[in-house]
Amino acid sequence: MSEVLTTLDGQVLRIVFNRPERMNAVNEALYQQTLDALTLADENPDVRCVVLSGNGRAFCAGADLKAHKSGERTREQREAYIMLGQGVCEKIQRLKRPVIAEVHGYAIGGGAEIATSADFLVMAEDAQMSFPEVSIGTYIGGGVSERLPRLVGLRNATRLLLQGNRFTGKECLDMGLVNFAPALDDLKATTQKLVDILVKNAPLPMARLKGAINFPDAPERLFRQEADDLLQIMESRDWAEGVTAFAERRAPVFEGK
Repeated sequence: MSEVLTTLDGQVLRIVFNRPERMNAVNEALYQQTLDALTLADENPDVRCVVLSGNGRAFCAGADLKAHKSGERTREQREAYIMLGQGVCEKIQRLKRPVIAEVHGYAIGGGAEIATSADFLVMAEDAQMSFPEVSIGTYIGGGVSERLPRLVGLRNATRLLLQGNRFTGKECLDMGLVNFAPALDDLKATTQKLVDILVKNAPLPMARLKGAINFPDAPERLFRQEADDLLQIMESRDWAEGVTAFAERRAPVFEGK
């Protein structure tokens, strides 16, 4: 079974995460297939808009920590995994087409990074989003360390990243993190209204404007720096404790080591 389903619907490329049995938790295959689909979108002049969504009960529940727990990985394997995730988020932000994230259920960790990378975020009012990395001893990616304060301001970004709590679509709307927070039954219709607007707009100025908005200072260093930070964190005892505790369904005990 493919980890990602793609459909070209007229001028809209729909990319659907397809690991419903794991709430679309990300692994290397899901990242790679998403990156491949985004690359094809960038190369196809008929694509005017991209919509990201998830099958089953969630948009994306973040990293598949049980897979991390299942066996030891070399530093090179960890780095390859991290850079795939960074590559997906950077590609979304740099894509020459507008990207909409349509979120239901949960967007957690890596799923929240993907969602906030999109140009437009449509999130069901009762859906939940969080950046729980600090609560399980790991670290953020996806350009979040710089992008999130620009989206919601320093205070809200600090609240989202350092508390690690879950926030509903309505709460995220109040913070300015999402564009629309409709009832779940209206989620797809709300996304479609946005799609209908975007596909009618001129693609060349939209591409230029997207680049100017997302990367006013072209911070190529950002994604590499986050990856380096995360790689170091993954070599700590606290990271191993966080992953183990998650798999064992218990509270982690961190030592700062």
